[in-house]
Formats: sequence, C-alpha cells, structure tokens
Amino acid sequence: MERKILFTFFLIITIGVLTTGLLSFSLFKVSVPIQLTRQMQNELFRYSLMSMFFGTLVSFGLGIRYVKKVTEPLKQLAKITKKISTGTYPRRIYASTEGEVLELSQNFNTMSEKLEAAVSELQDNNTKMKSILTSMLNGVIALDNENKIILTNPVAEEMFKINSDHIKGKHILEVIRNEKLVSILRRLMDCNETINSEIEIKYPELKILSVKSNVIRLENDPSRSIGVVIIFQDVSEIRKLENMRKDFVANVSHELKTPLTSIKGFVETLQSEAIVDQDTRNRFLGIIEIETDRLTYLIQDLLILSEIENKNKIIEEEKIDVLENLHQTINVLSGLAKKKNINIDLKIDKQIPDIIGNSGWFKQMLINLIDNSIKYTKQDGSVEISADYDEKNIYIIVSDTGIGIDKEHLDRLFERFYRVDKARTREVGGTGLGLAIVKHIVLSFGGSINIESQINKGTSFFITLPLN
Repeated sequence: MERKILFTFFLIITIGVLTTGLLSFSLFKVSVPIQLTRQMQNELFRYSLMSMFFGTLVSFGLGIRYVKKVTEPLKQLAKITKKISTGTYPRRIYASTEGEVLELSQNFNTMSEKLEAAVSELQDNNTKMKSILTSMLNGVIALDNENKIILTNPVAEEMFKINSDHIKGKHILEVIRNEKLVSILRRLMDCNETINSEIEIKYPELKILSVKSNVIRLENDPSRSIGVVIIFQDVSEIRKLENMRKDFVANVSHELKTPLTSIKGFVETLQSEAIVDQDTRNRFLGIIEIETDRLTYLIQDLLILSEIENKNKIIEEEKIDVLENLHQTINVLSGLAKKKNINIDLKIDKQIPDIIGNSGWFKQMLINLIDNSIKYTKQDGSVEISADYDEKNIYIIVSDTGIGIDKEHLDRLFERFYRVDKARTREVGGTGLGLAIVKHIVLSFGGSINIESQINKGTSFFITLPLN
C-alpha cells in the first residue's frame, strides 16, 4: 500500500514536470524572425522555468491531496486501535476512498462492533460471577490442572487469612498445608468424581472444614478438565454443638443414673430382713432423701434451662426492681452464709433504675450466682455484691474470696454439666447447670457476662444488662 501511494505521488509529479517541459520545448521550436531570436530565447527560457515551477507546484499539491485522502483513514485506524488496546471503543472509521482502504475500514468497523459486544458480555458475566462468589457463605477456591490457585472468593480469603493478589499462581499446599487435602485432590484427579470430606486446619486458628470438591469441565467438551473447584464450609460450631449435645445426653444419663442407683440399692437393702437396726435404717433413709433431693434439683434446673432456651414461648415482661430483688435473694441465702460464717456485703445505689424482663428469671440468676459464690467460699470468707448503672445499662458484680478457678477452665465454665472439680461439686450439692442457666438468662435479657478468677484468691462475675 505504501509503495502504491509513493509510486502514484511521484508519477503525478513526473507527469506535471514532463508536460511543462514539453510545452516549453514546443514553444521554443516555433519559427520566429532572426532579430527576435535572442530576445525570444531569453523570454522562452524564463517562461519555461516559470511553467516548470508552477507545474511542479500544482502536481505536488495534487499529489499531497491524493496521499492525504488515502492515508487519513489509516491514521484514524491507528488512533482507534490504540484506544481499543486500552479498553476504549470509540467511533467508527468512515473512509471517503474506494478499493482496499474502504474495504479495510468496513471490516475494521464490523470487527470493532463484535469485539465491543463480546467484551461487554464478558464484563457482564464477570460481574455476575464476582457478585455470586462474594455473596456466598462458603469459601471457594478454584485450581488449575497443576493445583495452582486461579480464583478465590472473600470468604475463603477470610477463612485462611490470605490475599488473592499474593496467592494467585501458587500451589494450593503453599497456602493450605494439610495432608488430608492432598489426599482429596489426588482422589479427585484419579476418579474424577465429586468428593465430600472434612479436614481440620490449625492455622490461622483451629477449625473443622467440610470440603466439597469437583472437577471443572469444559462445556463443549465434558471429557476434558481444566481444573478443580473446592468449596469450604466452616462446621466447627456445628461439630461443637453436636459434641455438646452428646455430652449433655451422656451427662444427664449419668447424673440421673447415679442417684437412682444409690436409691435403688438402699431400698433393696431396707426391704431385706438382714438389717433391723433403727439407726442404720434412718441413716439409709436420710441418704435416700438426699439423693431424691438431688434428682429434684436436677430436674428443676433442666426444666428452667429448657424454658429459657424455648424462644417460641411467650414471656411475660414486667418491671423488675433490682434493689428489691437483691435484698430478697440475700435474705433467702443468708442462712447458708451463716453456716460458714460468710459475710455478704451489698454495695448498691438506692436510685438504681428498674429493668424490663422476666422477674422470676432475674431472681433465679441472682440466686444461682450468689449461691455459687457462697458454696465455693471457704469458712469465714466474704461475698461482695455491687450494682451500678449509666444511661444504657446496669452493671452487677458478684465477687467472692473463694477457692478460685484456673484460667484453662474459664472458657468452658458456662457449659452444661461442666465441672472444674466433680468431687467438690457433688460435695456442695451442685447439679452442674447453675452457671449455664445464669448465662442463658443474661442472654435472654440481651446482656453479657464475663468472669475473672485467681486460684485461692476468689472469683468475680461481671454482668451487664440493658435498661431498655
């Protein structure tokens, strides 16, 4: 194309120059009188130069116009292709010439329209895919056939504390070091089937993950795979609840079986004729009464816990006089405190406002906390109860000078039937449900509870309850 343009340009100039030269030469050959020959030669030479100059000028102008007409669409094409390379799709090319340049312009316009439509569709699909991945509750990681990461979603990044920009192209085991995951990927490559399994990771924190993995196949060629997609679901809480349920069933069975076995044994002994001693009989009957009371307390606590956890149950809410309930609770438990010579110190603002909720549950919470502090405080110890408030909450603190609790037990202290010292708990008559009931009551009020403790120095419970 460039050669054709240059050839045409020089051809026009050459034709112009030759035409001017021929005209000048023809005029120069015209017969004229001798006396005018020298004068005519000078004039003709001058006019020849002028005609060659203007002929060249005109030819040059025509050539430039032709070249510009031909090259203008090419310049437009260069500018537009540069913009397209940056992702911008501008106006189309409109060539005023015919032939190859016009055909090139038309083909380019068609290609640009199809490219713009294709890119727009890809961007739309990409936006939809990102929206779906972002809104998913499970982590998603896509790998190529070499198990290198090609895609992750925000949940997976949060789950493994990773950054998608830093891990793309890395092997999955560089990001998640887990031998069971390696085994899953190997099985997936061998059998090409969906695999459901569970793995346990220790970093960034201990979690149990349900793993569902499948091969990514091409739509137009299902026999060909291009990678693997893995979906991670955090089932740590589910497994924890399942274990708690199993422990609960086991603990309830044990707590019921122990006193029932004791009662049955003593009843069978009393029914026999081997024992006739009245003191022994009375002692056995006393033990049966104690075990019966244990069963009664246990069943009562289970019913209370079930009632609190039953969210569908309609609860009558009422104004609760915090100060009055604290005084009533202390009066109920004062006898137990006197037996151990434990001093109960009440520090509370008399202007503390009322709160809204179930009055029976609130009193049960106070009884369980204060009773727990008295039971686990040594002889001649003390229990301090304080209450304060601000514009939003009331704050109740129950502290004792008791035996204290080791830090390793604090996180599980509110679990049902969890006992730091089982022998000690049974000795003081606990059912193992008191603090679990306290926590559920606090949560039912929309509040929170925290605990601080030191061995042989005492324990403090911090309760926050909203005023409204």
